[in-house]
This record gives sequence, C-alpha cells and structure tokens, in this order.
Amino acid sequence: MSTQDEMQNIQQPAGGESANEKRNDALFEALGKSRKRKKRRIILTVLVLILLVGIILTVTVSVLRRNVRQKYASSGDDVLSHTVSTGTISTVVSGSGILTNEDTETIEVPAGVELTEILVENGQTVAEGQLLATADMATVRSAMSDLQDTLDDLDDQIADADGDKADTRITAGVPGRLKILYGAEGQDVADVMIEHGALAVISLDGYMALDLETEVLSEGDAVTVVRESGKKIKGSVESVVDGTATILVTDDGPKNGETVTVKTAEEADLGSGELYVHNPLMVTGYAGTIKDVHQKLNAKVSKNTYLFTLKNTEYSANFDTLLRTRGESEETLLDLLNIQKYGGITAPMAGSLYSVADLDAEDTITALATLSPDAEVSVTISVDESDILALNLGQETNVTVSSVTEDVLTGIVTEIDKTASDGAYTAVITLDKIPGMLPGMTADVEVKIQGVDNAILVPADALHYTSTGAFVYTAYDTELEEYGGRVDVVTGLSNDEFVEIVSGLEAGTTVYYTESTSLYDVFSAMSGMMGGRQAGRTGTTGAAPAMPQGGMPQGGMPQGGMPGWQG
Repeated sequence: MSTQDEMQNIQQPAGGESANEKRNDALFEALGKSRKRKKRRIILTVLVLILLVGIILTVTVSVLRRNVRQKYASSGDDVLSHTVSTGTISTVVSGSGILTNEDTETIEVPAGVELTEILVENGQTVAEGQLLATADMATVRSAMSDLQDTLDDLDDQIADADGDKADTRITAGVPGRLKILYGAEGQDVADVMIEHGALAVISLDGYMALDLETEVLSEGDAVTVVRESGKKIKGSVESVVDGTATILVTDDGPKNGETVTVKTAEEADLGSGELYVHNPLMVTGYAGTIKDVHQKLNAKVSKNTYLFTLKNTEYSANFDTLLRTRGESEETLLDLLNIQKYGGITAPMAGSLYSVADLDAEDTITALATLSPDAEVSVTISVDESDILALNLGQETNVTVSSVTEDVLTGIVTEIDKTASDGAYTAVITLDKIPGMLPGMTADVEVKIQGVDNAILVPADALHYTSTGAFVYTAYDTELEEYGGRVDVVTGLSNDEFVEIVSGLEAGTTVYYTESTSLYDVFSAMSGMMGGRQAGRTGTTGAAPAMPQGGMPQGGMPQGGMPGWQG
C-alpha cells in the first residue's frame, strides 16, 4: 500500500476516537515507516559500494603483483656475469663555477688629466700601443707641472732622511733574569723579531711557572718540583682556577720549556708540565745585524746591562718610503709624457677590454678600462669539508666549458681557501684561455683526490649490502634460476660503475648479477601495466632473481630488496 493510500484511509474515522486524533496518529505512523525504508535503502547501497571497492582493490593488487613478478622474474637471459679483474679506480671532487679573467690590469687615468674621446668599446680586442682614448693636452701639461713640484719636494725629504741610524746597543731596560735568548751573532734583527716576536725574554719577578690540572691542591700549598736532571726544588701554588693550579718555582736555574714533575709533601705524584716565564718582558729591536751577544742565559741583569751590540744599523724605513713614493711619481710622469707623445692613453699590452668607461655618464674618469691579456682564466668551485684536506696546490684538474668546446681541458689548483662558509670551502682552478672563452661562462671541474692502481674491481651492480657488510654471488643455476656462492667482501673506493674489493675476492673469479633496478622503474612499469605512459626516461632495467636456495641470505633481506635489485 502506498503512502497516498494510507493517507486516504486515515481520513475515515472509527470507534469513539475523534477524527483529528485518528488522522494524526495515522500520519505519524506513515512517516515513520517511510523513514525506515529510506534508511534501509541507504545502508544497503553503502554496503554494496564497500563490497565492490574491496573486490576491485583485491583484484587490482593481485593483477599488479602477478604482473610485477612476471616482468621482474629472474631469467637466464637477464643475468650478467663479470670476471673479476684489476684496474685503476679513483674518486673525484666535482663542482662548477663562473670563468674569470686572470692577470687583468686596470688602465688608470692620471690625476688631473681629462679625456676628450674614448675610441674603444667593452669586449674589444686591442693591440699593444693602440690608442684607446684622446686627452686634453692642456690638462696633461698642467699635471706634469704639478708632478714635477712633487718630485722636487720628495728630493728634499730624501736628502734629510739619508743616514738615519738605529742605536748600536740594546740594553735590558729593566732589572731581572735573562731566561730566553732568541738572537744570535750574525742574525738580522728584523728576521729574529718576525720569527720570535723578541730578541730575548727577561723574567721580572723571579719566578718560573707551570700549570697543572689537579683536584687536590689549593692556593698557598707547598709542593716539590722535580727537574729533568732529578734535582728537587721547592714550589708553591699561586692560584687554582677551574681545576688548574698555577705553581711557581724560582727562575734561578730552571729553563724555559723544561718538563718537570710535581709531588706532594708526601712524595705522591700529581703530574707534570712545562715551565714558562711567569712575568716576562720582551726585549725588542728593529734594524741592524747582531754583532755580539753580551749575556748568557740565566744571567741577572740590571736596567742598563748591555745584551746585544749591533752593526749595519742604518735604517731606511722613512728613507725607503720616500724612495718608493718618488718611484711611483716617476712612473706617473712617464705616463704623462707618453700621453703627450701619442695624444692620449694607449694599451700597455695586447688583450681584451672590459668595463670601459662612459665619457658621457661619468664626470671624472679615474679608470679607463680593464685589460685582460687573454692568457689564463680561473674558476672557483665549492668543496665539501670532507674533501678539502685532500686538495693540494698545483694539483691537475679536468675542466669542461661546454659552451665553447666538448674537449676536456687541463687546469691547476692555484688557491685553496680553508675558511668555511656553511660547511663548504672553496678552491680556485686556473687554466689556459682558448678562443671563444668569455668571463661569466660556466665551467665544470673534476679533481681527482684519491686513486688506487691494481685494485680488484667488480661492477657496482654486483654488490649487495646488509647491515653488517657487503657480498657478491659467484654462481648461478640457469635451470633453477637461483644465485649461489655467496662471498662476503670488504669494499674500498667506488664510482658510478665499479667498486674496489679490498678483501674477499681474487682476480679471475666470476660474479653474477643483474643490472640495478630503481623503485622509479618498478612504479613506472606498474603505471604502464595500468595503461599509463612513461616519457622522458630511457635505459635498461634488470630483473629480480629468484630466492637463493635455502631461503634468505644470512643477515636478512639485502639492502635494496632481492639480489640484483638495488633501489
């Protein structure tokens, strides 16, 4: 009976109930039955959909698993063999960078000279002596006049500075004990100062000291110090800071740098350390050659005690500076004379011009251009912290500049910067410039950092890895399609194709394997089985061989899955 029929029946009153009450009861009952029927239909529909999805997933997974097994099942045709041999293997540091011209020279415009026309352009190749820009001759002559006045003034200063001398004797300057003598007869004072920072060292307070890590000493404790000769002297603890005690002994006798042993009053060893001057004064000098050394180590000295007599004490610090300044002025004068002769600035050498000035855009031009001799270029590459120590200056590298040539060029490591930035260091590689090379081009660099000759080598695909090491298979049963003859090996260097075997295999042994198959290939194959298309990737994939007889290899599933399947 439909809902409409039920509603019609409701309209017929019966019994003693009022017509409205009967009609309302019938209406609520009809609505309840209608909701229950709709709910049952929804639940039934959901259950059917869930069942259908489950069936589809089960069938799909089953088909995919079967197809993958079929596609990657081991067969004798897919299994490769390789006879182990010896060869050379190496590892490289690779990187890329931007080419930069080497040995460039900035062509400067002398102060006061004004240019009237620039005759060259950026990137232009010029010959030695070629006129690059014309100059206003009035400004050139004015600059030469000013420069001559400067030269005359420098000549007067040089005459006054000629003959300056340093004192021929060096004294102690303070009372104390001479504990270190760096200077010796015949040595240049400046050289000794550069190497040691002093000509001699005087102890001012009468003590030598050593630092000792200990937890049993306190400030003021008395100790016994045993010298290298076995002689015992008294010592005292000056201070203890963060578990390190500073112990003082007399400076009369003990040598700087001498290793001594410290004992307690009960003769218990506390450790050893090197003596140093507790309160030192550095004796210095700046010019001359040491003619005589007047005092011996450990000598007691006063303020006016002579330590050294010097010769050749004519110093030329100011004199040499003035001469250097005059030389630079002389070069500038020659440049001005050259400009006057040729009517402008000429190229000092042959090469290519870069960064040429713009006469219309610049008020005062101090640099006309940068000139490269086109002899060498350099490229700076980033080097990982694990490889930087393996690089050496003068090391040969392979450089490729693909925008110019496919040939591999030879470069040389000319700089190594060991100042890290974000865990990376840099190296500069210099190479000969060839036609077509321009600054700003990209260069790829490979530097061989490790190499082994006569190494036992196997294909990288033949190696299988476990949590405890690596192994190879040395047998294959074509009928059972099973690998055997597992041999554990120790590996060394490796590259994209081969791995060095340090131990476990000998030359002449045959190993069996398949080409490695990546997870990308597996999922691509599954996509192809489901009607998908794969584009932009080519190559050969190997098959997953059957399970070795006897179950899984010791150590569980090799890393990367089944043998020969290296994801």
